Formats: sequence, structure tokens, C-alpha cells
Amino acid sequence: MKIPVIFIDGTMGVVSADELDSYIEKRRILSFRRTGTWVRVTDKDSLRGASGKKMFEGKERRKT
Repeated sequence: MKIPVIFIDGTMGVVSADELDSYIEKRRILSFRRTGTWVRVTDKDSLRGASGKKMFEGKERRKT
């Protein structure tokens, strides 16, 4: 599956999911399209839990 992206230089393109992760990590894209909306990549955004940390720090409320 190809994902539309906007690179840092403002050009648009499409990348695979694996490439997207790499580009995000290397800070080579400005934003990408996900589920009909554009997601801007910034230091403040939480994207796919990329840091490896648990994203939600509250009490677990789901039934197990």
C-alpha cells in the first residue's frame, strides 16, 4: 500500500509503509495522509508509538 506524503522540501510523493517509518525517523517528511486526513509530523505528535513507550499512562479500563 502506498501512502501519500509531503516531503520537507514541499514536494509530494507516495511511499510504502516501511519507507514511511524510515522517513519519519529521519525527519524527511512534513506530513502524510492517513484515513482521509493529513497528519503533520512534529516532535509533539504521537505517531504509532514510535518511541516504544506505552502511549497511555492512565488506569487500564479495558476488560481482559
